Amino acid sequence: MKVLNICFSVKIDSTINSSSSDIERIYQNVFKKLISFLYEKPYTKMTFSFTGPQLNWLEKNHPEFLQLTHELIHRKQVELIGGGYYSPVFPLLFPVDRTGQIESLTSEIRRLTGKRPRGMNIRSSVWDNSLVPCIKNCGMEYVFLDSSILPPDSNFYLPLILNEQGKTVKVIPVFRNLAPSEEKDVSAESYINSLIKQVEKATKNDIYSKKTDERSVFIYLSNSNIKKLLDTNWLDEFFEKAHNNDSINLYLPNEYIHREKNFVSTYISPGLRDDIAKWSLIPYTPTEIRNKHQITVYNFMQTYHRFRALYNRMLYISLLINQCHGDKARKNAARQALWKAQTGDAFICSPDGIFANNAIRQSAYRSLTEAEKYVRSADKFRESVTSFDYNGDGHDDYICSMDKYTACITPVAGCINELDVMHNTGNYTDNMMRIEKFDKVSDDYERGLFIDHLFSREEYNDYKKGLPTGSGIFSQVMFDQAEFSGQKKEIKLKANASFSNMNLPVSLRKNYIANSNGFTIQYILKNEGPIALKGVLVVESNFAQTDFSSADTNSYKVDVVSAGSSAELGSKTKPVSSKNVSFMQITDTSNDISFVLVPNEECSVTCMPLYFRRPTAKSTAPQVIGTTFVSSLVWDVDLAAGMEMEKTINFSIITPKKRSVKAKTN
Repeated sequence: MKVLNICFSVKIDSTINSSSSDIERIYQNVFKKLISFLYEKPYTKMTFSFTGPQLNWLEKNHPEFLQLTHELIHRKQVELIGGGYYSPVFPLLFPVDRTGQIESLTSEIRRLTGKRPRGMNIRSSVWDNSLVPCIKNCGMEYVFLDSSILPPDSNFYLPLILNEQGKTVKVIPVFRNLAPSEEKDVSAESYINSLIKQVEKATKNDIYSKKTDERSVFIYLSNSNIKKLLDTNWLDEFFEKAHNNDSINLYLPNEYIHREKNFVSTYISPGLRDDIAKWSLIPYTPTEIRNKHQITVYNFMQTYHRFRALYNRMLYISLLINQCHGDKARKNAARQALWKAQTGDAFICSPDGIFANNAIRQSAYRSLTEAEKYVRSADKFRESVTSFDYNGDGHDDYICSMDKYTACITPVAGCINELDVMHNTGNYTDNMMRIEKFDKVSDDYERGLFIDHLFSREEYNDYKKGLPTGSGIFSQVMFDQAEFSGQKKEIKLKANASFSNMNLPVSLRKNYIANSNGFTIQYILKNEGPIALKGVLVVESNFAQTDFSSADTNSYKVDVVSAGSSAELGSKTKPVSSKNVSFMQITDTSNDISFVLVPNEECSVTCMPLYFRRPTAKSTAPQVIGTTFVSSLVWDVDLAAGMEMEKTINFSIITPKKRSVKAKTN
């Protein structure tokens, strides 16, 4: 090897929910200094990567940066890299959304700089070879993929080429392991010499050694790394040494790809970069991956059920938009809202194991709800209840698309595991599960609305304290469909189980009738055994938090009518119970939306906030990262052999608009 081509790249490390002040701090500490540095030294070269929202922020707050970038691009010192407008996880999207996101960012870069990108980033190197035709059709010639997902036998420090359905795309490997160390103070000259030796050693006498005298390395620099390199004048020293070294050539990807004649033909199996893949098998715990090419983004979503739930909702809205044949302007607005929800921040963790918090997920859910509202206004909306496999588990779910909400009822526990209120809010069932390693207890079921438990009296006493208890009867079983009528908007489910250590057979029939404002839910619990059955029937509903002012916020207020008197339950921070309740209203004070539960017979009520703890970027010790609010209706059960009991709950959603109309009539 006679020449080593080197290219450094930098991007703004931020999420879609980063505040303007956070981005401003990154700009002042990194990009303002960097653009001045590059402008003053004509022999320097680097690439920049920005998402669409980041470019919009720069245009609004620092147009001078874009003006300098425009000039540096025409001086061939800087290249802007393309990608998806909201930096999505491309394999999770339908082709139309992949194309739309790529072309949107391409158009924005061309508008602001006068030059369109020819290469693009792939979020977290989440790769699938089916992306090749889409990337090529969008006018992209090359992509950047982390070296950890590349086949070991293709690492020749040369660009690769992929083929799919007659389309080809070139790949520039990204070498994280070759970035200057943030911990060790190594001179620029020593760093350059070390790079040359490492590449020479790896490529000595390989199959390309007689074909080319050049090799290349492409290296991303983190914001903290580039800040240190600027502050210590290391970057200045590097570019000066590289500029005066005949063995080093500083390059931009576009010019290099068109100059290079040797491409390594290969196939890259579906996967993602190894420092993210290690989080994909055990929840919130890094794991050594023996065969990294077997881990994909779908393994990740199987491990983290909240990511999978958001993915299911995103696919559903994508289908609605694709099937929409109404007003084109509203359809386009719906797709824009969908793309915003597809940000990779909400679907995959960072290399440091920082996961999307409730705020990021709920922001995505709100965008999806906005998209659905546009679709409803574009086509003539009609309320409907349909049945199909919504979450891809092989069992039909029930989608209730009503005036005030969209809900999904799953046969697993026969509960509502998705509730999106059309009044500009997210998913009220976006609840986590407790994990013993972090929360000291583990939940054995996913938390939704109208989850049913049959407890003994002792088990119920533990339940009121927020402790996992019982054998999971009805909260974990699979309900069978007894009857379904889309026309009547009625879903009848039935489940059989065994109660207590005596294995007493018991059945539960559960009937949902959907209406514009909520549901009527009928329960028929039957003792199928030969002896009497005594216990406690608990109907549990879990409401996700929508106020993210702090991690442990409980934004829910509970009002009940008990024994003819109204009262507010003090359940903000601790479990609270009440007896003889005939009416309960749970108000999300952050959105002024209420959920009213009216049982046909008086019952007891138990309410409590539950806290979820996980390690964070600032602490390896588990910290509260989110909460959910649990409210349960409770009845005593005393059934003789062969007898049954019936309970009914009327569940209504009250939005601010409805309240204002009510106030006027009063």
